[in-house]
Amino acid sequence: MPGCQPGKESPARSTALREVKRLIDQDSFPAKYIIMYEEPSNDIGSIYKITPANSPFVEWSLERPEKVIKYKDRYICLMNPMESIDMPKEKLIEITDYPNDTTTGPVYDEIWYIGVSKNGKKHTLVSTYRSYLTYRYYSFPQLLEYTFEDYDSTHLPRFILASYLLVVDSSYIPKGALFNHIQRIDGEIYYTNVLDEYFKENKDSIRKDFFAVLNGKDTLKLNVVDTITQHLFFESANNAAFFRSLAKDPLGRLYDLLRDSTFYFCNEKGTYVRYSVPYSDFHWYFSINNNSYKYVDEFYRRGTKQSLKDLDGSYNEWDAN
Repeated sequence: MPGCQPGKESPARSTALREVKRLIDQDSFPAKYIIMYEEPSNDIGSIYKITPANSPFVEWSLERPEKVIKYKDRYICLMNPMESIDMPKEKLIEITDYPNDTTTGPVYDEIWYIGVSKNGKKHTLVSTYRSYLTYRYYSFPQLLEYTFEDYDSTHLPRFILASYLLVVDSSYIPKGALFNHIQRIDGEIYYTNVLDEYFKENKDSIRKDFFAVLNGKDTLKLNVVDTITQHLFFESANNAAFFRSLAKDPLGRLYDLLRDSTFYFCNEKGTYVRYSVPYSDFHWYFSINNNSYKYVDEFYRRGTKQSLKDLDGSYNEWDAN
């Protein structure tokens, strides 16, 4: 079938595909469709999330695969949110005959992750089930070496910046300029050790350790407000100067700073020692909320494909396109 056979794949994707086919040979996937979703990918390696599905697209976003590979009686749907092109709907239907599937399948709880080195020579397979933690690749120590240069299963980062969103004032107009409207950042920081020393400070004393994002003379402190499911939830301090300094490219500059300049400042015998907090690069989509915690807009990581920005997540959209 044209478009159904694999073209020249990257070494990492080729290795991941071999693993998926091996799992099909072992009858690991009960579903007709297998979503092979490339999550973080950089110069170190790639991590693929493998999920059985009842359709050849991501149901919540209607994201279509860039390629479909038929193997035995299964359809492997290759997806990448970054700088890829979705397969036309007509071609996807031609290959899979999806609209004529008459059975309604169950909700599948299984997830597999495949971490692969950039050259494809090393890989790690993880099998798990859906939960708040397991839906985040960074909760598996054996996968860290495929996305972080300095960490692996024997040398874990103490904290990982998991995600963030923007909070804007009431005068912000959706799709408008963000300059002077950003009030703070809310987000999550994952801690790898449930018995971390962070939690052993005297609760009655003022906490001396803190998280912050550095930007020259400006420092944006991240205040921890809650702890849920091995994540510290934070709200940034009020610092208008920090956000004003992002005026030329607020979204891109903020992403760069959070990725490269987030630190944990630990008070060690009266002296602050700073430790880098790596960023998960887990999300391509970021919410913009108002002070009432209501969604008002969104923005996307650089390189996110246009089809994801255009979709509204409705089945009317699928029918129309």
